Amino acid sequence: MNPICLYAGAATSPNVARLLSNLYKLLNDRYPIDIVAGRPEELHLDAPEMDICTYEPPTLLGGRSGLARYASENDPSVIVQVTDPPVHGTVVGTVAARQGIPAVYRYAGDRFYEYRVARGHQRVTAFALGSVLGRVPLLLANQYIVLGPTGRRRLIARGVDPNDIIVLPPTIDPEPFRDAVPVSHGVPPDRKIALFVGRVSHLKGQEVLEDAIPAVLRRRDDIHFVIVGPANDDFAVPPWCCDRVTQVGPVPPEEVPGYMQVADVLIHPSLTDGVPRVVMEALAAETPVLARDVGDVSSVTDNTFDTDEEFVERLCSFDELPLDDINPFTTTALAPRYRTFFEQFECHH
Repeated sequence: MNPICLYAGAATSPNVARLLSNLYKLLNDRYPIDIVAGRPEELHLDAPEMDICTYEPPTLLGGRSGLARYASENDPSVIVQVTDPPVHGTVVGTVAARQGIPAVYRYAGDRFYEYRVARGHQRVTAFALGSVLGRVPLLLANQYIVLGPTGRRRLIARGVDPNDIIVLPPTIDPEPFRDAVPVSHGVPPDRKIALFVGRVSHLKGQEVLEDAIPAVLRRRDDIHFVIVGPANDDFAVPPWCCDRVTQVGPVPPEEVPGYMQVADVLIHPSLTDGVPRVVMEALAAETPVLARDVGDVSSVTDNTFDTDEEFVERLCSFDELPLDDINPFTTTALAPRYRTFFEQFECHH
């Protein structure tokens, strides 16, 4: 079989790195895998250097020409867009169509509806990318991967043949999270830790956190909020709350499991998402989660909320939250489904 090509563009986030590394592990024992990326040195991929192809410059046009050059030289059996559906999906779809190679579109988030919760100029950008440009790769792809039933409904509503859609959730190896060494966090031992991991921004629920923290602390003085990840300069809570909020800032990805080990609950108030990797990681660390019911979050956990008021209510009684089962999403459990999906491309050549 000719190689499966995973196209990552110039993405460099830790989530993309883990996604690519997991896909490589899932498939490499059966199929040859090539990863095409603009900045692979920043991804620190868990894959041999010989299977990573780069291009210059690491721009949108550079990515398109780099992918086209790779495809003509290596004749892959299929090209898979793994992230950024509107932009990377268009790049993959146009290159694949031109060279007669099957293209797989991966709908990894709620991009068609992101404009509804964006604001200012970001709202216009989100609409243009998600609802205008975002329709182009749907016309170019041959097969479609979604993360859960919500993603499937989104694509069917936009005219995709249900027979061409497969649900393949992201996978996770739980061992690094179960075996992680707890961090030394400095929170008094009589307090429960509500952990947030990610960029503190509007789309990730910044204003929700700013309102919820004092509302929760008025009712429960035994909760301490720990925020891991970069935050906007304007993130703020009332001064009387400050001794119960620890802003850690950005940390290396390998340190995140240690924070999850000491947390009593992971909170994820994001306004838009697909299947958040941080939620899966918390469950792998056996930490209950409380997440907004957006995208396909409810396919991973039953501990969801719809409104900001419900978030406060459920967080105040988080001790009652059950721990969801992560086993259906492990690499071992999902590997057969991924391998079966890619079998169809063996006969392309």
